[in-house]
Amino acid sequence: MKVTLLGTGSPLPSLRRASSSYLVEAGGDVILIDHGPGAFQRLMQAGKKATDVTQVFLSHLHFDHCADLIRLFHHRWDASGDNTPPMRIHGPDGSQEFVDRVFGPQGAFSRDLVSRTQHPLSVGAYRERGGTPPRPWPDTRVTELRGAGALEFGDWRILRCEVPHYQPYLDSFAYRIEAGGKSFVYTSDVNLALPGGAPPALLELARGADLLVHYLNAFAFEANHPGGLAGPRFAAQLARDAGVGMLVTTHHGPWIDSGGMPERILAEIGKTYSGRTVWGEDLMSFDLQAAA
Repeated sequence: MKVTLLGTGSPLPSLRRASSSYLVEAGGDVILIDHGPGAFQRLMQAGKKATDVTQVFLSHLHFDHCADLIRLFHHRWDASGDNTPPMRIHGPDGSQEFVDRVFGPQGAFSRDLVSRTQHPLSVGAYRERGGTPPRPWPDTRVTELRGAGALEFGDWRILRCEVPHYQPYLDSFAYRIEAGGKSFVYTSDVNLALPGGAPPALLELARGADLLVHYLNAFAFEANHPGGLAGPRFAAQLARDAGVGMLVTTHHGPWIDSGGMPERILAEIGKTYSGRTVWGEDLMSFDLQAAA
């Protein structure tokens, strides 16, 4: 299993970081967890085409986690012929409505799609890509997920649990992918100053993970703030208590991305968690070798 950080930024625009997105190659599949603004460009920089992507999992529907799904979906469909399998999208409640409002028959891109399915030039381009007219409308089916659970995909599986973020307005999931005896966990956005630290379900999901990618964005770092060092302490305690092999930080806003702040945060994490900690950057990759 190989994990590549496509987007390690926050909702704020950045020339350095794309917003949240994580590429996982496992069991012959190319899997994306989230696909925020700028992530499609990073996908190409990572050497992948839109048609390579087979599965997408959305953690929640904040725009910085799903906006580039629009570009990925449209480009993948437009570049496909008869033999290109549909990309499968999974996400929380509301994901089907999101896709339909963009690509459905009455969606925002309906005029674009009518032209591409009916105009002779577009139909001809479709034929050149191996398609047999008439050109079909995009397959907009989404598998909506509710509550904790797991899905099996041959040589890999993905588990999820709900994490506290913007409920009741948005559902939010953390994910764990297991393949070849290795495991990768992405916590999604999770409130960092929870009484008692990580929720039991998240702690269990992260248990023994080889790689834990964890949110560190807005938090109180100053000692005189009531929240104290909620962000680094939360991450460190979760990584320590779950016994993870490596902690990688992500979702970095500009206020913690310079001026010596990364070093301060990593030092604070190191007081609690003794494993390897990495300040995440776009296009970093981690090869998790299959167990012998």
